[in-house]
Amino acid sequence: MKNNHQSWQVEDLYEALLPLLPGISIEVLARAESTNSALLDRIKSEARSGAPQPYGRRAHDMQPCLLVAEHQTHGRGRLGRAWLSAPESSLTFSLALNLAPVDWSGLSLAVGCAIAETLEPGASLPRLTLKWPNDIWLDGRKLGGILIETVSAGAGRIAVIGVGLNIKELNEGQDGPDAAVQFSTGFAALNELRPDCTAPSTLALIAPALLQCLLDFEQNGFAAWRQRYARRDLTLDHSVSAGDVYGVSRGVNEQGELLLQTPQGLVAISGGEVSVRLAATDSSAPLRQES
Repeated sequence: MKNNHQSWQVEDLYEALLPLLPGISIEVLARAESTNSALLDRIKSEARSGAPQPYGRRAHDMQPCLLVAEHQTHGRGRLGRAWLSAPESSLTFSLALNLAPVDWSGLSLAVGCAIAETLEPGASLPRLTLKWPNDIWLDGRKLGGILIETVSAGAGRIAVIGVGLNIKELNEGQDGPDAAVQFSTGFAALNELRPDCTAPSTLALIAPALLQCLLDFEQNGFAAWRQRYARRDLTLDHSVSAGDVYGVSRGVNEQGELLLQTPQGLVAISGGEVSVRLAATDSSAPLRQES
């Protein structure tokens, strides 16, 4: 374990996560280009050569790791998009662990659902919604994103789950010029929902829920999350486009595929190189920008 700043309360977080995931390590870096990239590069290099890696990790150490960057300078979103963040204004972290679900489909939806439910428990009319396949929205604006990547490690696979959340306005304090204009989907910050939140307190809140979600998903897949996701499905019953397919969203199936009702019938959209936007012709759609 490494604790760069007392405010992260790494020892307390470690004690909370250890029963769920024995062997986990927690590292907090002041600065990193991308926490996902750092973990992926480390795992791949260890698998190839067993050479010692940066940040104090041991050769052949394939134990689970939670890597936090106080400032992520080149964060990555889905489809190669950049994810902007700033010190104290954002929470950016990645979790690497061996995972062996029967079916990986719908994992990002389950992760988003677990995070949203933890940040806004028991809401009858949720302000936090989920935009297929990997975005978390607050009041019709983008709050955060999830990036899941996997890499072979021996006979199994290690999943790297990256999470980025806006905690407060990027230009608040000394963060620099206004960055909100760079967000075509609008910019939301968690302190609009939870005024006293900080990046460390948010991590302490969602990390145990994230681990429990992953363990549950490994055993039961996405089917157990389908109805919970539906409560927060941003696109449900709106006209949307996914690539060159246009239709009305009818939610997701048990594999986490987006279901579009088209003139030709019901079409299931899987992940991969697909972007979803709320269609401009749908007057009931609150937003129509690409994620």
